[in-house]
Amino acid sequence: MALTQVINDGLATSGLPAGSVVQVVHVQDGEVASGTTTCSYDDTIMQNDEGTEFMTLAITPTKATNKLKIDVVANLNNNTTNKITIVGLFQDSTANALAAMNGSESINNSPIPISFTHVMTAGTTSSTTFKVRAGPDTSATCTFNGRDGTNRRLGGTYASTITITEIAV
Repeated sequence: MALTQVINDGLATSGLPAGSVVQVVHVQDGEVASGTTTCSYDDTIMQNDEGTEFMTLAITPTKATNKLKIDVVANLNNNTTNKITIVGLFQDSTANALAAMNGSESINNSPIPISFTHVMTAGTTSSTTFKVRAGPDTSATCTFNGRDGTNRRLGGTYASTITITEIAV
């Protein structure tokens, strides 16, 4: 089960100095999940039909010109040695990934954390949802927070996260 947390102390957010944290939203997911949809590991932008969607998190920015700092940590495993795992960050129904990262396993069934940060202008004051998708570069089962498709690791404490920080400009 994913744990979603919104940190907002109810203080006024207008007129904050540039660089101030306006709000933080966070999701932590320790459940195991898996998928077999591959991702191209080439010179193309990852698409929203590649890989498997493993996490989502919505935020309603307070000002369209503010920055959003999005931190992603995804714990992943492929059931085949030497597979490349690709992770992409998507927004709403946009086809192109905003950011992507990859990792490679050298030991069969050894989960690896793949993390990255993406910073962007909010561009809206409406609710917007960020999605994390991941998959192997070629045929394999990609496991989220575990190994072998169904085996969770470390009792749910081996958790993946998305943290979005809205920053005043």
